[in-house]
Amino acid sequence: MEKTDSSGSPGWAGPPVAILWTESLVWGLLCIDTLSALGVPFRLLSASEICEGYLDAFRIMIVPGGWAAHKVRALGETGRKKIAGFIDKGGSYIGFCGGAGLALSSPPALYLTPVRRMPLSERLPSASGEIHISGALSHPAWKGLPARIPVSVWWPSQFRMDPGCRAACLGSYDDPGAGFQVADLRVCDTGESAGWEQLEKSYGINLDPARIKGHPAIIEIEKGKGRLILSYAHLETPGDLWGNRLFLNILNYLHDVSGVSTPGGDKSVNGSPPAPGEKRNSSPLTRQEPSAAPSDIRYPPSGISKAKQAAADLIAFGEANLLWNWRKPWLLNWKRGIRGLEYGTLYVALSYMEELEHKLAAEPDAGSGPAVLCANWPERTKELEEKTLEFCALAKRLLFEEKIAAGMGMVSKTGTVNERVDPLRRTLFGKKMNHGGFCGALFDLIDRMLLDLIRGGGGGGAAADLATAFGGGHSG
Repeated sequence: MEKTDSSGSPGWAGPPVAILWTESLVWGLLCIDTLSALGVPFRLLSASEICEGYLDAFRIMIVPGGWAAHKVRALGETGRKKIAGFIDKGGSYIGFCGGAGLALSSPPALYLTPVRRMPLSERLPSASGEIHISGALSHPAWKGLPARIPVSVWWPSQFRMDPGCRAACLGSYDDPGAGFQVADLRVCDTGESAGWEQLEKSYGINLDPARIKGHPAIIEIEKGKGRLILSYAHLETPGDLWGNRLFLNILNYLHDVSGVSTPGGDKSVNGSPPAPGEKRNSSPLTRQEPSAAPSDIRYPPSGISKAKQAAADLIAFGEANLLWNWRKPWLLNWKRGIRGLEYGTLYVALSYMEELEHKLAAEPDAGSGPAVLCANWPERTKELEEKTLEFCALAKRLLFEEKIAAGMGMVSKTGTVNERVDPLRRTLFGKKMNHGGFCGALFDLIDRMLLDLIRGGGGGGAAADLATAFGGGHSG
């Protein structure tokens, strides 16, 4: 009997899906939040676990957004071969935004498909928010959906569909939706006579939304016995009704066509969604402030709580200086010329960590506090606290200097500004857009600690836990 959700749409009756967690951060949190809401059980895999062969226990893997370059570095050639082999043998790959780009043949990537990225000079690089896509209605992924639906994009690249490329377009971009932006311009506020040509000359980048209309947003490629569905539309954005339904349809379609047998399909796993009818708690992705720790828990603030407070102070500093405001509960809307995604990601990730730590501490067998997570948890949280406080102090200095510089003229996010701004930028973020420097090291630490918290603690037992959950079935 086909399982359906509360709206009458087909639900999920398959085994858990795998999520590549490494180097996903807030995009990984979006993914697990929405999968939980959809009732789809999942298992988080680190890049090292994929290299060890644990992907073989699954039919479907999902790769969230995030910088493809960081994912390539974490996976290495071993991880690339494991993922390619998984697909060739009948597995399915779903990639969102950076996860879609990871599968392409334009570096940095895993070269899983012949499809390439469109050159930066030709694409619309700064689009974000709601946009409509038109679907290939004959495809099972569009079962029960209208021909045109609103979805979210968050600064996507674009596919370059070369002649002879055997990729099917499942959805193409149509008109902008409510709140759609190019750079810092809301398209709905520009009017019919926006003067895009002149604006593009002033900004130095492509801005006209017409540039993306008709271009593929979601594609499907067959590889060996398996297939990939790559989407620059973030169908996993929490609260996007139509995008989430399309996401679930795609999962059901891939489950139906998958040729991979899994040894642990019906077993309970960490990250399983609430039971049918069970009330699902909100998360830091759907509300501005996480709830406080349960009232019967009494312990001093941990390093995570202190780090989160430092990040909250940084966000308040930016708000007071009119540098940003909240666009979504998990996303800042920042002024052009400064970074905002990294600062918002820091705050949201730490909020998520604080809440998870409180929940673990409230469990009956948790002892006297969150330090029981693993033997060196206090040291790890202390390191997180110290690095976050130092990062936030430097970030405030940088933001203040960027504000002064902006008052004297245009400030480019990547270009040279002055002798005060440039060294701080290099220290905090490195020389590229894909956050290196201090930020990269801090995010790597958060990435690993979040994984342990989501799994319920214990940094050293992940591989054993996976083997237990899936009957020990994996290839070494």
